[in-house]
Amino acid sequence: MQALTLMSVYVVTLISLQVVGFLISRMVDLQYPAISVMAFLVLFLAAFGIAWPISVAIAEWLIRRSGGVVETNQSGRAAT
Repeated sequence: MQALTLMSVYVVTLISLQVVGFLISRMVDLQYPAISVMAFLVLFLAAFGIAWPISVAIAEWLIRRSGGVVETNQSGRAAT
């Protein structure tokens, strides 16, 4: 269940960051049309890496808030 929570939060976070990146690239396009495509590509790819740590923090908070214990080991056991 925790993996599902993490992946759901990741998808929502990623979509949010992609929208923000798109809006920033549109603003860059208005001022500097020559670099707007490069700005879009950099923001698009950076969103994938930036979304993961944010999603982990949010998912851990949600799991702890619901009364669960965050599984930190790869075995799936609860941390001691």
